[in-house]
Amino acid sequence: MKKVLAILLTLALLLGMTSAVLAEDEWITLRVEAYDREIAGFDVTNCWQLKYAQEHFGDPNKIKLEFVPFARWTEGELLTTALAGGTAPDLCMTYGGGLVQQCIDDEGIWQLDDFLNEYGANLKAFLGDELLAYGQKDHDGDGTPEQWSIPARRISRANVGNFIREDWLKALNMEKPTTIDEFTAYLRAAKEAKLAGDNTQPLGIWLYEANPMFNVRRITDAWVDFSQVSKEDWYAYSSNPEMLPGAKEGFRWLNTMYNEGIIPETYALTQNDDEHDTSRIMGYYGFFTEQPDQPWRTDKNLEIELEKNVEGGHWITVNPFKNDSLGKTLHDIYSPAGLSIIIPKTTDEKTAIAAIKYMDWMAQPENMFAMQNGQEGINYEGLTEDGIPYGVKSADDVPNENKMHAGDICFISNGLYYGDDAKNAAALALPFKGYEEDVKASYADALTDAWTQVSYPVSIQADTDYGETVKSAQGKFLADVITCAPEKFDEVFDAGIQDILNSGAQQMIDEYRAAYQAGNYRGTFPGDL
Repeated sequence: MKKVLAILLTLALLLGMTSAVLAEDEWITLRVEAYDREIAGFDVTNCWQLKYAQEHFGDPNKIKLEFVPFARWTEGELLTTALAGGTAPDLCMTYGGGLVQQCIDDEGIWQLDDFLNEYGANLKAFLGDELLAYGQKDHDGDGTPEQWSIPARRISRANVGNFIREDWLKALNMEKPTTIDEFTAYLRAAKEAKLAGDNTQPLGIWLYEANPMFNVRRITDAWVDFSQVSKEDWYAYSSNPEMLPGAKEGFRWLNTMYNEGIIPETYALTQNDDEHDTSRIMGYYGFFTEQPDQPWRTDKNLEIELEKNVEGGHWITVNPFKNDSLGKTLHDIYSPAGLSIIIPKTTDEKTAIAAIKYMDWMAQPENMFAMQNGQEGINYEGLTEDGIPYGVKSADDVPNENKMHAGDICFISNGLYYGDDAKNAAALALPFKGYEEDVKASYADALTDAWTQVSYPVSIQADTDYGETVKSAQGKFLADVITCAPEKFDEVFDAGIQDILNSGAQQMIDEYRAAYQAGNYRGTFPGDL
């Protein structure tokens, strides 16, 4: 009997050893969402970045990586469906704050505090406490926010670029305007001199229907009287800057410019970007506002084409919208948080830990550099003294097996990161060969007196219910108030504001105010700068 028992014990021991070996050799499959932008020749499910991550992270950790493609521009809808159906990848990303909030409310994603503390030291160091707070919410109501999502770090937060024709300034013997009065004098002088002949349109702005106040507030905020604006009001009216004290005079100025023929006559009619691009490259416009590097981007070649059509034509940055109540030239900037990264509860705990380990590996400088820049001699020619790649190749100039998309695959960083702000800024300018100094100057202006855009870490139901209706009313308001006869301005302005309030803005203002009072807000109040 003892002999039989010994044999059984030996067999049990051997089986236990075999089980342990199998456990040690067990691989985990980590499915990672990856945006598919339909770049010709780029297979997101079999790209160089996936192979690099598999070799340097997956293989050593016995983790099989799979990239799951989601179309970029419909990612919110696709991810919502996948989460609801239990088919979402183990590591998901989205720009939809409302979707993340819904996942928290439904307890459909992992709380990440313990995982981060144990496995995410590099990730936490890269993101920092201030940024991580954007992914936190006090869901259980105990007064301490929990970590529910990982906010990607936005490297370049600049948003506002204002551009003026340097050749027009020279022709008028004027310096770059630094105040609204100087800017107005430039516009009127350019119109009087007909610097582009009969097509002269000194103030090249147009109605952006998708978000009407987006571009206009860059101008009208200069008239806001911050001595009459409380911090609470700033957040309450975050979607309605047209209602802030003093803003009305900014719209009156725009109305004056329109009626003087300085703003294009088709301001409220033309939504075709091609027409505005033509006006810029043919030299008709004397000013426009967009992203800080827009004139030099190769997608439209606004600067290069202008130079071809107008001898000496040159766009440069300008910073004229000084707010007298603050003495500052305000610029809104993006929040430090980019997209949100979540781990669905359908992912088991071992795989959730693998997801954190993957992001922690990605946060290490050598791995981030490779995932964002690729290989020297293939994706870029070489490195500057600061370690920044130069001679970066476009996707068309790289073999299919080496094509890549930095932001979509190295998703913890929205933008290329080289270690500090100075190197990051230099890297932004480097691709614009021949215009590096112009780009650097534009980014410097865009970060002057900067306030962070307002956001809320809670769902704003009124925004969901009325947001689009309010934007539609704002579009009509802009069309009417800028193009009406000067003597009708006050009447049109007041009626338009009431129409916006009636369209649902009042409900939004009330709910934003309540969120502020509860401490559920993000962003910067310019009065605190």
